[in-house]
Parts: sequence; structure tokens; C-alpha cells
Amino acid sequence: MDIINYWPLFFIFIIAWMVPLLLSWLEIAKFPAVIVEIIMGVIIGPFVLDLIPDEPYMDFLANTGFLFLIFLAGFEIDLNRIIATLPGKRVKMIDLISNSFLLAQFIYFGSLILALPFAFFMHHLFNIDILFFALLLPTVALSIIVPILKSGGELQQKFGQIMLMEGAIATIMSIILISLYSGVLKYGFRFELFLFSVIFIVFAVTYFVGRRLIKVRPFQKLLYKLEHAASQIRVRGTVALLLFFVIVAHLINTELVMGAFFAGTLLSMFVSKERSALLFKLDGMSYGFFIPIFFIMVGVNLDLSFLVYFKESIPFILILVVGFLITQAIPALIMINVYGIKKSLAGGVLLSARLGLTIATAQIGLSLEVISPAENAGIVISAIIVSLLSPMIYYVFNTNKEHYHEICILGGSLASLYLAERFRMHSISCRTVLQNNAIIPEFERKGIHFQYVKNLNTDVLDRMDFRTNELVVVLTESKNLNLELSRHLKNNLNHSKFITRKQSAAHDLVVPGSDIKLIDTNEMMANHVEDMIVRPDSISSLAVSFDNYHVEEIQISRKDIHRKLVKDIAFPLTGSLIIHRRGKEIFIPHGNTHLLIGDVVTVIGNYAALTEFRKILEQ
Repeated sequence: MDIINYWPLFFIFIIAWMVPLLLSWLEIAKFPAVIVEIIMGVIIGPFVLDLIPDEPYMDFLANTGFLFLIFLAGFEIDLNRIIATLPGKRVKMIDLISNSFLLAQFIYFGSLILALPFAFFMHHLFNIDILFFALLLPTVALSIIVPILKSGGELQQKFGQIMLMEGAIATIMSIILISLYSGVLKYGFRFELFLFSVIFIVFAVTYFVGRRLIKVRPFQKLLYKLEHAASQIRVRGTVALLLFFVIVAHLINTELVMGAFFAGTLLSMFVSKERSALLFKLDGMSYGFFIPIFFIMVGVNLDLSFLVYFKESIPFILILVVGFLITQAIPALIMINVYGIKKSLAGGVLLSARLGLTIATAQIGLSLEVISPAENAGIVISAIIVSLLSPMIYYVFNTNKEHYHEICILGGSLASLYLAERFRMHSISCRTVLQNNAIIPEFERKGIHFQYVKNLNTDVLDRMDFRTNELVVVLTESKNLNLELSRHLKNNLNHSKFITRKQSAAHDLVVPGSDIKLIDTNEMMANHVEDMIVRPDSISSLAVSFDNYHVEEIQISRKDIHRKLVKDIAFPLTGSLIIHRRGKEIFIPHGNTHLLIGDVVTVIGNYAALTEFRKILEQ
């Protein structure tokens, strides 16, 4: 048996183990750990300490790590949600500037269009391959974007979904375009180039077969029986799926990363309730073993010989960094009407983060000999720089100073009070405009922000400057005023995203396929009375009294309780901690549970208790 040299793997995992510990200890957890891993790879590489000898198995593990990285990026994509956001047959301007999927498409193709003139500009300065750099510039780093959006609690929000969809589109399109480009250079322009479409057919067939298979009862029982046993059947099946698509990509002479991405996207369509458990296992295997090897080996294999001419390379690196930023930031301004200029710029800058796919594209360009080793190193360094800058700029621009309201309530009735209170519980940004001063004391008692106007009319609506995506709820006490305001929103302000009470005179508001929603109060009352009679126990247990107990999620942000134990903090006696979430891990807290910044705690209590919980846990 041949003796395998495990020293390189040992050095790499010492680094992979120490980097997150140091970042956490220094309380800079938001700093991209993969950047530090690449830098550490450079330090132990041949140009500094030279601790990593050339071992073929290390390249194999690094390539496998990259495939797992792209696979997990595909796994983050929710195709069902994307399909649900698609507009109808007729696409209106309002769809373009408010629909998540269309916004994401516009940002990507805007970035792709801007990349071409910028590549021409760089060609005149550095004599580069124009088409290659036009494909390189729009690549996006989902591995950086997703953790940042998760940490800010925005991944499930509309803004976060736009960022995620744009990253998904950029990843898919970049892989396809780069595969076509590399195929043309390798084999010339011929029919075989379009063999990449075979992977779409395989995707569809596998999805159809999988849907049939999971409905087979004996198969379901076997999966359940073997899921947590030593066989870990779901994990083995997931790896087999990944390798199957990688082999398909290899057979049709396209890039292997395309197969890995499609495998991850396919798996995301099958996993629902069990997603967190399977994803936890895949994260442990991928981020715990394979992916750190890839990033550290990127640094090890980085050719720094061009640093001999570092002064001459500085302009190339700086201009490429600027290219990454402006080709994403400018198209992202399409979101101004929805989120305002600061948040739109923040999103564009965050999308400019470049890492895994950009580095992989550079590796492909190096293997095709369309870029030099010096240009490859310059691209990697530029990706590292922009990956450091973009999160910091994002946090600067993405502040609460320019507050974005998702919902506006026009009213003054008790219904508007209850609704505003419920939105606050769900952390949904809401502004409430009142015309009934008799209800103001209730708003003040409950601490709900509001704006009082003496006479709520169409002139007030003209001055309110509604954003395209802002949902307006018309809930005044007057049916005639509801109708007047609704008609003004629809006919004069061209704002069709609102909800109001249904009434006989409101039939002219109904437009098939529009965002206008009408509430039939009589039908709602009948349904509620039916539930009280037919399902009394369920109604009693699910009833929510806002003067008694309710549940709320709070994210820990106070530095002075960081790393403290639950038992060491004087929480209110009228409330309780019930669920503790740290990243993807969910558990029940107890006295010896540590509280860390970024943890999300679910608490139950009355209004006073929840106010106290927020004071203790939030800044």
C-alpha cells in the first residue's frame, strides 16, 4: 500500500479550524471567512512558507469542494417561489418595477450589457480578451450574499429574495455562457456546443421520475427508516444525485459546475419539511470538509509571480474592482421606486461581491489560455478586494435612516388599530394615517406610531408619495370614503396594490389579474361564526388576545449580554423564552444556554413583558 502524505491536509484543516474561531473571538464574524482562508492559503503556499507539497489528491478534494459549493448555491434556489412570482400574459410597467423575478432579471441583464463596453474600455488599456471579461464581470458570489442577507434577517423578505434571484440568474447564465464560450474555443462553433441543453432535459426527466418515486409508499418507509441510521440514506442519495449531474455535464463536454448547480436546484424542489435536517448534514459535510479545502487551495495555487511587476498590475486590479462595482450598482437602481436610492445602492454593491464563480471563471480562462497567470492572479485579488469592500459598503448604505414602509393603513377604526399591532408583531414596516382622533389614545397606549390628519381625503393621498410596491389598506369607518380613496388610488395615482372593503358600489374597482383585493366582511363574519360553532375548541386555543399573551421573535444585538448565560439575566417573570435559533440550529433554551449576538429568541408574554424582553436583548 502506498503511503499517502497527509501533512498538506493537516495544515489546511488547522487553518480551516482556526479562522472561524479567530473571527468569532475578535467579534468580526461578519467578515467573510473565505477571504481569510484564501489569504492563509497564500501564506502557506509556495510563494511564502511553502508548506503544501504538490499532492494530486489535494487538487481532487479542492475540485470536489468547489462542486459542493455550487451545489449548495443551487440548493438555496426556490424554483417554486420564482415560478409563483411570474406575471401573467401581459407584462405591465408596474410588474417590471415591483415583481421580484423581473427586477432580478433586469439587474442581471443590465449588468451583462454594461459589462461589454467596460470590457472594451479595459481592452484599450490592457489588451485583454473582451468577450471573456464581459462574461466575467456579471458573475455573483452567492456564498457571500446569502450569509449577509441571513444575518440581517432579509433573506425571506422581498428585498432578500430579489438579491437571491439575481444571484441565481447570474450563476445559471454565467455557467451557460462560459460553457458555450469555452466550447467554442476548444472545438469551434458546431452543433455539439448546444449539447448543454441536454442537462435541461435530464433535469426535467429526473424531476418527473423523482416525483413519481417519492409517492411510492414502500420507498417512503425505507427513506424514513434509513434516514438517521448509519446508512444516512438521504445524504448518500444527495451525493449520488450530485455526481450523476456532474457525470452528465462531463459526457456532454460542458463545465462540471453546471451539473452541480442543476443538481442542487433539483434537490431544492423535493425537500420541504426535512430540508433543515438534510441541509444541516450537507453543510456539515461540505463546509466542514470539502469547501474549506477549495478556498484555501485557491490561495495556495495563486500565482503571485506577477507581484514582481506589482506597480504595473495595480491599475488593472483597481479598474477591475471598479468594473465589478459599477456593473452591478447601476442596474440595481431600478429598485429606487420600491426601496429608495440608499437601499437600492446597498443591494447593487452587495451583488458586486465576487468569489467562487469568479475565481472558477478565471481558472477556466487560464486553462483556455485566454488570460495569463498574472491576469488570473489579478482577477483573484480583485475578487478578494471587492468581497471585502462590498459587505462594508452594504452595511453603510443599508441603514434605517431611510425607512421603507411595506404597508400603509388609511383609517381610524378599531380594525386599523388591530392590524397595525399585528404588523408590529410580525416586524412588518407599516405607517398608519388616522382621521379619527377618538382612537388616538389607544394607539398611544399601545405605543404604535401613527400620523394624524384632520381630514383624510384625496389631497392627502396626493402628498403621500406612495412607492410602487407599497401595499395600501383602506379601512376608514366610512364606506363612501373607502370607495373615494380607492378610486383615487386606482384611477388618479395608478396604484393598484391596495386592499379595501367589498361593497356593492365597488364593482368598478375589480380588474382581473390586478393586485386589488376586496374584503367581504359579511363572508368573514359568517366563516368566524361557523368556526365558533363547528370548531369551538380550535377557535378557543388559537384565539389571540393582544391585551394578554402573544409570541414574538427577537434577534439578540446587545453587546453587554454577549456570551452570558440565560440564568444570569433577569428576564421578566410574566414572560418566557420558548425557542432559541442559532443559524440553522433550533433548540429549547435552558439556564445554561449562552446568548450570542445574532441569535433569534422566540419569547411569549404580555405586552409589558415583550417590551422588557426587547430592552434586554436588543440595543
